[in-house]
Amino acid sequence: MRSLLLAMGLLLVFAGLFGIVAIALGARFGSDRTKGRLASRLKGYSAQSQAVVTPQYAATSLGNNQMTRRAVGAADKLAADRGFEENLADSLDAAAVPLRPGEWMLLHAASTLGLGLVLLLLSSFSLVAGIIGVAVGFGLPYGFLAFKRERRRNAFYSELPETLQMISGSLSSGYSLPQAVDAVVHETSGPMADELNRALIEVRLGAALEDALDAVAVRMHSTDMAWVVMAIRIQHEVGGNLAEVLLTVAGTLRERERLRRQVSVLSAEGRLSAAILGALPILVALVLAVIRPEYLSKLFTSPLGWLMIITAGVIFLVGIVWMSKAIKVEV
Repeated sequence: MRSLLLAMGLLLVFAGLFGIVAIALGARFGSDRTKGRLASRLKGYSAQSQAVVTPQYAATSLGNNQMTRRAVGAADKLAADRGFEENLADSLDAAAVPLRPGEWMLLHAASTLGLGLVLLLLSSFSLVAGIIGVAVGFGLPYGFLAFKRERRRNAFYSELPETLQMISGSLSSGYSLPQAVDAVVHETSGPMADELNRALIEVRLGAALEDALDAVAVRMHSTDMAWVVMAIRIQHEVGGNLAEVLLTVAGTLRERERLRRQVSVLSAEGRLSAAILGALPILVALVLAVIRPEYLSKLFTSPLGWLMIITAGVIFLVGIVWMSKAIKVEV
């Protein structure tokens, strides 16, 4: 029986490790894969594509065998039935993770079970270590997705002033606004080019350019981009020189970006302290769960231990929230 459990544990461990590696490397190969159902449908209308591409929904990034396709399809159906497929797809798009919601859910489950079983085997089948591993494995994909989304958003913010300056120069040269945006898409790269290209695709499908750019601001949670869209709407209603308006907005956003970076530097020590203090209890619990699981087992076998766990968890969460609010400065 013990050998059977060990074999099953090793199998799930490999599945979990595969999930973690696939999540970590997903962005590297993202440019050659379909980014969600909406992106696959819109790809054929992109100015950068030469032919209409028929989306192959049966194919997955995890493999094309029948078992994988069925598993991903079942996960997609579960996400749709539970009502969080759209939110999960938006989060994956914002983080530029080239996975469908079903694929992400499978990798998330593999990470949760895999890390839990790794600690379970390393600690000689300690239930406490398994629970801690499951909890950490469940939270790691969320942290990875939040990190990717925040890094892409920061890159978008830093590229916005230069993009507006390029659009202003194109308008001064006689281009229309859609032509100026299209020129930026072809001459630049990164999240700004990706989002503007998606906006142009929506325009070709019948949406107004202002509405498409406003959708970019919503996806990236960018107040600066919302200001740009507001300036374009006002100019279309009252008239004026849009090139000068965008140049003025670009100067304002450039100063905001400079101030934002200065605040980030000044708050770096506080953010590092929050990260260390937040990770330290979890790391200590992981180490103890592996090398001395009997130390932690006392907390799970008595009412006083459960009370200590709940109290420590509440204090830990309150401290993390308080420190994050203290070091966060709106610019």
